[in-house]
Amino acid sequence: MSSRAFQISLRVVSAALILGGGCKTHASDAAPSMSAAPPPSASVAVAAPPAKPWFSGDFQGNYEAKLAPVEVKTGAVREWAADDGKASSGPGKLDLKIDDEGVVVGTGDGSLGASQASGKVEDDTLRVVLSPNDGTGLRGVLVATRDGEGFRGSIEASTGDSLRVRQAPIELKKQAN
Repeated sequence: MSSRAFQISLRVVSAALILGGGCKTHASDAAPSMSAAPPPSASVAVAAPPAKPWFSGDFQGNYEAKLAPVEVKTGAVREWAADDGKASSGPGKLDLKIDDEGVVVGTGDGSLGASQASGKVEDDTLRVVLSPNDGTGLRGVLVATRDGEGFRGSIEASTGDSLRVRQAPIELKKQAN
């Protein structure tokens, strides 16, 4: 490129910059500064924490354990027929705590023996395993469904050798926190 052509090109570019306003941006086109404070009339929205699930909290229930019906036929375990239902029958109590994820922990005490409870709430169904604290208690399973703000279901329990079998209806009510 000759020096004459270069000078003409330079003049064309200079004229375009002068006529077009150069590289300036208009105030309305400028991006807001990150350090700029919001206008006084702007409000900052704070997201509310998600609502707790209906089952989250403490639940308590009482039960009355009794002999579970076991069909005794020829060839059945002899001890089932001999079980008069007096041992491991009677009142008891469960205290459960359910977290926001549906995880259940708690304790049981009464005719089925002292126990630790662990389980889960899924949809509207509560499933809990009762594990005895010692060798004299019964191992059990509680299955209950939603009933208003609580649960209604039953406990099925037996000794480790399954010679004593008990069942107990139970209603668990939500406790005030």
